[in-house]
Amino acid sequence: MQNHKTISQAIYQHLENAQDILIVSHQKPDGDTLGANLALHKLLLDKNKNVTSFCLDPVPQSLLFLPYSHNISNDHKVFTKNYDTVIVVDSGSLDYAGIDRLITAIPTKYKIINIDHHASNPHYGDINLVITDASSTAEVLYRLFSDWKINWNKEIANSLVCGLVTDTGGFRNPATTYQSLDAVADLVNKGANPHQIMSLTINNTNVASLRLWGRALERLKRNPKYDLVYTFITNQDLLDCEASEADSEGLANFLHILKEGKISMVLKESKDGYIKVSLRTTSNVDLSKLAQYFGGGGHKKAAGFSLPGKLVYDNNKLKVV
Repeated sequence: MQNHKTISQAIYQHLENAQDILIVSHQKPDGDTLGANLALHKLLLDKNKNVTSFCLDPVPQSLLFLPYSHNISNDHKVFTKNYDTVIVVDSGSLDYAGIDRLITAIPTKYKIINIDHHASNPHYGDINLVITDASSTAEVLYRLFSDWKINWNKEIANSLVCGLVTDTGGFRNPATTYQSLDAVADLVNKGANPHQIMSLTINNTNVASLRLWGRALERLKRNPKYDLVYTFITNQDLLDCEASEADSEGLANFLHILKEGKISMVLKESKDGYIKVSLRTTSNVDLSKLAQYFGGGGHKKAAGFSLPGKLVYDNNKLKVV
């Protein structure tokens, strides 16, 4: 971590002196935020710290294989306890993590450590480690733990590989770099099993998911003015296909295979009255700036945002109303 040695040391020293620690993943969790959370959870348990892990939403069924996943709570009462440290992983803001109001209930003084890889992160913590060239927050932690020369074990290694695998789309999207591949290779030597993790995450789909993707792929449209390829998924699609919102995950990354369109976009209705927009590109377009304009964030080549409303398709035109 050539450019982050000072921050690395500051986090290490703080955690050495900390005792009561809360680790927070972002809401609607994915493999990266949970893998990062649980790798830290295991490391701090091994240091005899009092550790609580929290996520606003339950751990998805597909990620329950992660070591210590049963220790992640979604009970708001965890914020009524005393902590000296709150670590937020893979989240561009406390609002995105879903804890901007909950965190005010903590009765003691605490420091926030913000660990992330998104370029849109505004450095909201007391200590901020945001490495934007990393493929994932799991890769940020791999660099951090390597810098600290920790005692590695297979639980930490597997948790980090989960984040690396899922945030690179199985090493298929532009986030994949030689650093991320080197990290996985080293983590295999430390006990990780990427083949098993790939089978449980990227290569783990069901009939409902494929039916849902079929609808979305049938609707693909190209807007030549903006060199944009887009599609959409509605709540009615979820009902018709007997699918969940999680079944649509991965579709935006899959569209990287298209040779047409500089930008691909997937719009998905959610049950809470919002539309989630996922943007991807293999060009030099900076999608993070577009996402930030709409209150979202992400990376240059992969970003997203949410809008209130619902999708209406009429007269061959898609509208947000």
